[in-house]
Amino acid sequence: MTQIDAFSLARTTDPETSHDAAASMLGYAASHRAKILAYLRDCGGATGDRIDEALDWKHATANRRLPELRRLGLVVMTEETDVTRSGRRARIWRLIDG
Repeated sequence: MTQIDAFSLARTTDPETSHDAAASMLGYAASHRAKILAYLRDCGGATGDRIDEALDWKHATANRRLPELRRLGLVVMTEETDVTRSGRRARIWRLIDG
């Protein structure tokens, strides 16, 4: 399984301050990923917005972690959609069976 590190949380073209900020988020990011996995396990699937709402997080927190979980091979973005709090449609994420 691939591991998420500070380097992968910031683009290679980002300034050093972005890499410093990414490094400072490593602990939070790991905790957020674990909470997302637990939520998806309980509910079966959800949009990033729905996860943020359920976990009482700021807007787009889950959407920062979901691609990391996809790179780790733990979740998949489905073709299914749901309506977000803003009224837009968003894709639903699910755990990968395994």
